[in-house]
Amino acid sequence: MAGEETERSPVSISLPPDVDDWLANVADRYDESREETCRRLLLAAHAVATDDADAIDPDVLSSLPDAADLDTLAADSDLRELETDLQTDIEDAREEFQDLLEDVRDRVIQVKRETDAKAPAAHDHSSYADQDDLESVQGTVEAIDRRLDAGFENFEEVLEHLLERADEVESRATVLASAVLDLRERQETLLERERRRARVESLKLAANRLGVSSAACEECGESVDVALLTEPECPTCASTIADVEPKSGFFGSPTLVTGDPPALEGHARSVAAEGPSDALEAVAAETADDDEVTGGFRGAETGGD
Repeated sequence: MAGEETERSPVSISLPPDVDDWLANVADRYDESREETCRRLLLAAHAVATDDADAIDPDVLSSLPDAADLDTLAADSDLRELETDLQTDIEDAREEFQDLLEDVRDRVIQVKRETDAKAPAAHDHSSYADQDDLESVQGTVEAIDRRLDAGFENFEEVLEHLLERADEVESRATVLASAVLDLRERQETLLERERRRARVESLKLAANRLGVSSAACEECGESVDVALLTEPECPTCASTIADVEPKSGFFGSPTLVTGDPPALEGHARSVAAEGPSDALEAVAAETADDDEVTGGFRGAETGGD
């Protein structure tokens, strides 16, 4: 009696939405109530659990979900779960956006208040350019553009002219460099000539002071008339004469010392130091005789200009 009361006692359970929908579909398919469908499913589950397959109602077996129904049920469950997750994410994003929007609005209001507090109420923008100034600047820019366009129309002609002038200047520079080198060589020649002439003059002056009119060459022994010397060297052996020495003893004879001239000692050196000769003045005097050459060169340059 107690078992019958327990078997007949009602049971109330809460089902998930997807299971509840599936149970409603099965009940509609067999045209019965949800309670009846649930009762038959429980009886079938009990028979399977107790291995009493004969006790299972065929209608109950047919009402059980097949593989397609299970796949559909699982897909529906996944979709509902995904929809729930998406809805949650959307709500979270909306709340975050609202927070950021409120923060930006507060910042804008704060900046606006600070700006209004710094600027006087009756201020203007006189430091900025007005429309007339902008039009004036624009006109100036357009005029410059037109001038540039007009200037570049004959750009090739100007470039060719400049290239020709550059070639001409280069040619003149070459001629001038050649002339400078030639003048330098002539100057060196004249300086060397003047040095040799001054050397001869110093030898003659030294011999005159010593009372020597002729002396024997130290190198070859030949007698040389000092007054007839034109070069500071022996006319017989061409040895360079460095100095004049008077005769030593009663039977000695004056000697023309050969070799390189001494740096500080000797009669000719001291005479040359005391003499008024100037090599540069001599060069200037001799170059004055060559006015025709330099004048012709200058005339050619002036005519070329």
